[in-house]
Amino acid sequence: MRTIIFDIETTGLPEAELAALLPAFDPAEVKTGNIKDPEKVAAKIAEAEANHRRDFFERAALDALTGRVLVIGTVEAGLIKVIEHQDEAALLTAFWELCQGEMGRINRMVGFNTHLFDLPFLIRRSWKLGIAVPMGIRRGRFWAEEMVDIRNEWQLGDRMARGSLDSIAKHLGVGQKNGDGKEFGKLWATDREAAIAYLNNDLTLTALIAGRLGAL
Repeated sequence: MRTIIFDIETTGLPEAELAALLPAFDPAEVKTGNIKDPEKVAAKIAEAEANHRRDFFERAALDALTGRVLVIGTVEAGLIKVIEHQDEAALLTAFWELCQGEMGRINRMVGFNTHLFDLPFLIRRSWKLGIAVPMGIRRGRFWAEEMVDIRNEWQLGDRMARGSLDSIAKHLGVGQKNGDGKEFGKLWATDREAAIAYLNNDLTLTALIAGRLGAL
């Protein structure tokens, strides 16, 4: 069984698709307080509507309903690789093939916050695109033991325990993040080298934290 560290980066769906998914804006929900001037009321409502649209688009990459998997980074035996493909279905297929081990087993997949974000996102996008998910990734209501989330290891059973990848890395003295994941899509489109550096850094931090916690 191989041990593979992984991290996914996502981006929002194309603007035209997002526009069709944008929840309806209700002007009646805008609190105008004691404003009496009709022009000022209209301006406040217009601002609220613009914020409504902006917030929806900015959060799109964080939800499988409004976002897609853009790239997946992996580390195996110290070697970092970036899986990328314009076709999301091909990208997902490549990842699930990586998860499959010998004799019908699955490889040990290690990541950060993967139980709450990466794996659900990957599976939901796979459902959307009709991509088969390997048997054994999920076992009933639980993730397979081979699916290791080092954030869970850090929490030690305390679901209220705080700790982001950045804060835990700093606490352990193994480094820090070099950007913000929600901006990855824009970075990938404008500065591919910087985007890959960001992904590689996240993978490195994940590996170092996992090693420190004895999860490798």
